[in-house]
Amino acid sequence: MPSRGFTLLELLVAMAIFATAGLAIMQASSGHIRALSQIEELTIASYVANNQLQLALLEPNWPPRELLQGEVDMANRQWLWRQQASTVPDADLRQLVVTVTLAEQPDDVLYQLTTFIGKPSG
Repeated sequence: MPSRGFTLLELLVAMAIFATAGLAIMQASSGHIRALSQIEELTIASYVANNQLQLALLEPNWPPRELLQGEVDMANRQWLWRQQASTVPDADLRQLVVTVTLAEQPDDVLYQLTTFIGKPSG
């Protein structure tokens, strides 16, 4: 009566295949988690930049200050923003550039928003 079952070699090959598949799945999930974290940072940085831009649009003083910067707390993290105004050929317009970084990494710009604002009428 022949014995039924797997040989040691077959078991080792099966374990190697499952270990390789498990490693591939772990690497894929780790990359996915990193990507989600980066997307979250970019989204929140865009919120910070858009908030600063909206505040700049509400500012009645003309021309806007050449350089403004500050810190804001959003989503349990500290964000640094910098708003730079520069002149353009039209005297009634200014270019605004808002850059956002994390407070713990102030040299790594996560988001930059550029727009133009016009001189308020009146």
